Amino acid sequence: MFDSCGHIEGSNRAMRDLLDQADIKKGVSDLFDFFQGLEKSLRVDLTYLLPGISRVIQRIQNPFFYLHQDGEGEQVRALEFHAYAAPAPDKATLLMIRDVSAKVQQERERADCFAVAAHEIRSPLAAISGYIQLLQLETPPTARTNKIYTQLHEKVRGVDVLLNDLARLNRLEYEAGDGKEWREADLRAVLRLSLRAFHDQRHRLRLELPSHGLWARVDMVPLQVGLRNALENALKYSAPDTMVTVRLQVGEPGWACIEVLDQGPGIDPLYKEKVFDKFFRLPGQQVQGSGLGLSILRSVLRHHGGRVYFKERPRPGAHLVMELVLLPSAAYIP
Repeated sequence: MFDSCGHIEGSNRAMRDLLDQADIKKGVSDLFDFFQGLEKSLRVDLTYLLPGISRVIQRIQNPFFYLHQDGEGEQVRALEFHAYAAPAPDKATLLMIRDVSAKVQQERERADCFAVAAHEIRSPLAAISGYIQLLQLETPPTARTNKIYTQLHEKVRGVDVLLNDLARLNRLEYEAGDGKEWREADLRAVLRLSLRAFHDQRHRLRLELPSHGLWARVDMVPLQVGLRNALENALKYSAPDTMVTVRLQVGEPGWACIEVLDQGPGIDPLYKEKVFDKFFRLPGQQVQGSGLGLSILRSVLRHHGGRVYFKERPRPGAHLVMELVLLPSAAYIP
């Protein structure tokens, strides 16, 4: 427990064992002393962790989450850092460190099993696609047979897309990143890069960016996948002649806010949370899809310690909000 000045108010025996300290004096040891003790036993990224927890103590950000991993294979060690601040500014902040190494190892084994299963499904799927093409070559084409073959191709392609989406979700949920692919990036550049995939739809996209950079620590590939899913969802459910706006701006202190506004049918408030569940489709929806796009997006944002939700909009259309933690600056450190 830390007070509002970053001094330690107390700790349990497990924390003292972790720091290899028989006693931690209340009000004397501060946040820096704590992490100096922690650094002796862990190779953790203090440049991100220390400012993040400092921001919770100062009520600039709340809560804070960080996953640290080191080691390889069965020797991997995974620690979760959770910091929560009481609502009143003069009250304590709680820091919890959980060893989730066994859980991470189980999730990796589960991910491996899924990868094998997906590979086994793709093999007969490729054979089915090949047989359909052979039948097209050997059978004199008619309007009816062409329609049947087209439907078969769409079904096979739909299963392939579903497998790709499931594999992507599997990697995000069960193969937690080890920090090697993370980098500091200007979110303006990340958005511009993500929009390149929509070259044929560029006339329908309006990008609104701030004049100054908004920097965050991101896992680039998953974040781009999540952003593309958000844009695909907005374009898919909007009429072809309508505009989709992508807006980046500063949100709450310490947060960046990415908004996607479309002019489609919108989302009933009853389903605003449900649409992020796996395989959920809105009642009466005719647009084809796997029902995983928004679920993947939510996993990507959680992977980054962020959040995603739909905001109420007075006029027709959906208003999707994605929030990411901005890189801390020296001003945040007490």
